[in-house]
Amino acid sequence: MEKNSKMTTNEKLLTDYLKECNIEYHACIEGGRPMLTIVYRVDNAPGYCVESCIYFYEKEAEVGVYYSTLGAEICRKSAYRDGLFRVLNFINAKVFLACCDGCDGALYEPRMLYTPRICMTEDSYDIVITTIIPYDFWEIALLETADYLTAYCPELLDGLTYDIFGVLIGKITADEAIRSIKRDILGMDDEQAHV
Repeated sequence: MEKNSKMTTNEKLLTDYLKECNIEYHACIEGGRPMLTIVYRVDNAPGYCVESCIYFYEKEAEVGVYYSTLGAEICRKSAYRDGLFRVLNFINAKVFLACCDGCDGALYEPRMLYTPRICMTEDSYDIVITTIIPYDFWEIALLETADYLTAYCPELLDGLTYDIFGVLIGKITADEAIRSIKRDILGMDDEQAHV
């Protein structure tokens, strides 16, 4: 019985936060597990949206933030996926940004709490940022975790749009995308980005 109440508690913590911030979501049961789906309107991604699914398991939540089906279709049709894999490998090796409160540190100092991974699914060509979040840590860092789920991951995926889809449509090379990520996401100057 405690397992279900723990799951319910964490799901409720997040849904309360979403309601407080006026973030629309859809709750359902998938595969016997509670799941929340959130669609974010963004500036750069195909279809101008990214979506997240949060699955609530016994001891942790699994989060996936991904581009729309339009993004998956571009990926499926691309002849440049090998270049994409180089870019995704670079992101997984080097892009660990501090999550912040969006209020210039008024609520909490920027810190790296989670280490997301980005990949392309084999079956549906979705490009997805995934993270496993243990509940015991979630409850200690509630606000930071909620911001990570609703702001950091969607903004990061949107910020990577030009580089990921530039490679997929053959507009830029993997090396150009990596330099762009170094400069625009990691904040390196041009000289550092060319190394």
